[in-house]
Amino acid sequence: MSVPNFDYEAKLVACAQGDRKAFQELFRQESPRMLALATKMLSQRADAEEVVRDSFVLIWKNAASYEASLGTARAWIYSIMRYRILNRLRQSGRHVPADAEWIDTLPDNPAVEPEGANHLASDLAQLDDVQRRPILMAFYNGFTYEQIAARLAIPAIQIKTHVRAGLRTLQETHQA
Repeated sequence: MSVPNFDYEAKLVACAQGDRKAFQELFRQESPRMLALATKMLSQRADAEEVVRDSFVLIWKNAASYEASLGTARAWIYSIMRYRILNRLRQSGRHVPADAEWIDTLPDNPAVEPEGANHLASDLAQLDDVQRRPILMAFYNGFTYEQIAARLAIPAIQIKTHVRAGLRTLQETHQA
């Protein structure tokens, strides 16, 4: 569970200025959650540890590039890790099987969820399976429309339509 008063943005600003203590605090705060999520996505603890380590190196080196106007600091941190995970999966040619049970649900443990994921999980649960499943496959696995279509035996144009409709529904839910 995240500390309510932990200021991710301030820690990133301090990291950008070379503050090693702020970096250590950020690492202690997020590394357990990031490791849990990376392990779930990669299915191998050693790979997950390496991705988390690489992600924190990138966070330290690129902290100055964080822009608060584009999203929360915590979301920025998780996006770095997500791209590292997707690159690892693509490079190794490994993908999680389309029938893996976690594809259809987000983590139940709030300790491994990025900020705002509780609302996202409930919003995603409101989507029908036809919309939810390809969205989760794209997010967790980085699958393209064509890859999702091949795994679900549905034409890519249909997948694209379902994903767009699902994303539109999610957007309308958050604008309301």
